[in-house]
Amino acid sequence: MKKGLTIVAVLLMGLIGPSAIAQESWSLAKCIEYAKQQNLDVKRRTNDMKSAEVNLNTAKNSRLPNLGANVNQNLTFGRSLGSENTYLNQNSATTSFGISANAPIYQGNYINSRMKYTDWSLKAAVEDINQMGDDITIQVTLAYLQVLYNKELVKVAQENVDQGKLQLKKTEELVTGGRLPKSEQYESKAQLAKEEYALTKAQGDLKIALLALGQLMELQSIESFDVEVPATDKVAINSDAVLALSSGSIEKAYTIRPAVKAAEYRLQAGEEYINMAKAAYYPSLSAIAQYGNSYYNGFNISNRSFGTQLKNNGEKMLGLQLNIPIFSRFENRNNISLARIEQEQRKLALSDAKKTLFKEMQQAYYNAMTAQQSFLSAKQALEASTVAYQYAQEKFGAGRSTTFELNETKKRLATSQSELAQARYEYIFRTKLLDYYNGTAITL
Repeated sequence: MKKGLTIVAVLLMGLIGPSAIAQESWSLAKCIEYAKQQNLDVKRRTNDMKSAEVNLNTAKNSRLPNLGANVNQNLTFGRSLGSENTYLNQNSATTSFGISANAPIYQGNYINSRMKYTDWSLKAAVEDINQMGDDITIQVTLAYLQVLYNKELVKVAQENVDQGKLQLKKTEELVTGGRLPKSEQYESKAQLAKEEYALTKAQGDLKIALLALGQLMELQSIESFDVEVPATDKVAINSDAVLALSSGSIEKAYTIRPAVKAAEYRLQAGEEYINMAKAAYYPSLSAIAQYGNSYYNGFNISNRSFGTQLKNNGEKMLGLQLNIPIFSRFENRNNISLARIEQEQRKLALSDAKKTLFKEMQQAYYNAMTAQQSFLSAKQALEASTVAYQYAQEKFGAGRSTTFELNETKKRLATSQSELAQARYEYIFRTKLLDYYNGTAITL
């Protein structure tokens, strides 16, 4: 019985098909977060950050002493130095072992500079990840709004089809009553076919927009993928929404935008890199500690016991090692020159990052102003087109206009609806982009 029910359930699923399976609606925040997690460039940047963390850990541990041990086993044949420090014509075996430690005391401030250099480099790597995340946020937001725009176009196209069917029915009634010629009925049928074609195209464009968003998110399939539709149709124009650019807002952006912060951190790292190169001019001082021992075994002779030799042959040593640079074939001087040239490159990179950000903010501001005016104009155009279509419907219902005239008015209404939808989402994106530059998270 259970097996039979299972077979029936499978058959029903096949008849229902995938279209009946509930689609999962994603919010903008969820899309952005998922895209960041799946993006390969973010993963590469994360690996760069992990490498920077390891470099910082290595720099910190360079203060610790080196500790090593060694064991040697030698076989000597013929004349060799014996245990009494005299040469004998005797085959022998010697076992020696030791342990040594070396601790840095002063390295010309190289270790401190290296720690600071790797620390600044790590901070820059973190900001690189943040910048990559911001780029993904903008791309996903734009693709998300494109999906919402296409959804609205599908809605408009569906409404036009519904109105076209009502218009065809009304035309047939007027033709039957003798108030319109038969040609008007064919005109209405042709217009309905065009509107159904427009609906099919709008649905295809929506699928392509969903595909583009899904590819940004690295989704394997978009069959069950959909997005949430916020109440964007209730967007109101706020005269303060698009604020003029000011030196204060630009300076604030310089302090919070990851691209500029990363360039500043690399500039700080460059200063420490120069100090690392300068450290080669200074003497270095290290502490040394060693312990060694050995065991001698001459073949075919009497040897002292292993314990006795270890007791007598032990050697301990403590010392200081001072290295003084005198002449390095100008290598140290050239290394400092190269470090300073690289620092000039970092300064140029910082200036370029600030200029790029300023241009982006300037462009975003003027784009937002244009989008604001376009949105207002599109709303007024839709209001006028709506009134015109209402009058056209009344005239057509009274038999005082043709189907062609009504369709022309309807086309203008559909165009106004599409233009308003486009202007609305363009305005939303441009204002959200301004918020992004001012440090506000992009939300809908």
